[in-house]
Amino acid sequence: MKLWPLTLVITLTIISSASATFWQCGIGTNSSSWSIYRHSGNITFTQSSLVEGKISPVEYHDTLLKPYSSYYSEIAYNDVQLRERTSALEGDYRSEDEMSLWSVVEEEITIDYVKPYGTDSYTFTFTEKWPVSLASKRSLQYSGSQINDRDFEGNNRDYAGSNLLYNSELSKERLTVMWLESMNATVQANDISIIRAQLMPTRYLGYKIQTNTTGIADLRYRHAGSEYNVKRYDYPPLSEGNERYYGTYALARKIEMRSQFPNYNDTIEWLPCCGLHDLNSIDELSVDTVFNCSNQNPLVF
Repeated sequence: MKLWPLTLVITLTIISSASATFWQCGIGTNSSSWSIYRHSGNITFTQSSLVEGKISPVEYHDTLLKPYSSYYSEIAYNDVQLRERTSALEGDYRSEDEMSLWSVVEEEITIDYVKPYGTDSYTFTFTEKWPVSLASKRSLQYSGSQINDRDFEGNNRDYAGSNLLYNSELSKERLTVMWLESMNATVQANDISIIRAQLMPTRYLGYKIQTNTTGIADLRYRHAGSEYNVKRYDYPPLSEGNERYYGTYALARKIEMRSQFPNYNDTIEWLPCCGLHDLNSIDELSVDTVFNCSNQNPLVF
């Protein structure tokens, strides 16, 4: 019987354009694998909106159209992401939204590897500095037949969010602050298997919600760990929760998740003033101050 040698396979792709940059890498052995994908760009984006009125039937070409309202929002840069969905039937409706995003690709990805003499294992180290800052605020009031509202906020495997379903009366105030400073990853492997892998972003996620519901309310969060589970191809959470409420409730939640794996000490230089806030500092400021940084001195954690 012929024995085939075991091999360690590594693939790396880096693509850059005027609008976006992404890189990905995969490390595979005969029994396990690890991969990473990152995508970002140089962008500054601000948005605000106000909608107020009554969702009611409309006559069109001698046909009475059923009343309906729909809202959709989604944004994602370097695994800092926000998704929102709202759908409502006939009733009184008011929503107000503000968002500020800042993202930059500052430096090239640094990839190093070491193979100690006399061993069969390699250690790969990835260093990335593609910072992102995202702040978002949403206010919603509704009274009528039915409304469903969902939101999801994620930052490099941490997340928080809510599902507010089948409500005839609903009020909601949400504030989210997220930033990513840098990301480090380390993988130890030999020809047989992945020995250990770690994903270590320096990040912050702050999520605050106050709501009065009359239907079903789901609240959830997850704080991801840095250690890679080779068998599950995932990073098990350090903490997570999922709650469900049926009926009429007044609910409030405030979550802050932070991890620090510093390779850089220049946080003040790269973050815009909005990104230097957390939930506590933003609570003390007006909406205009939070989303218009031009006249503000940076606040430091």
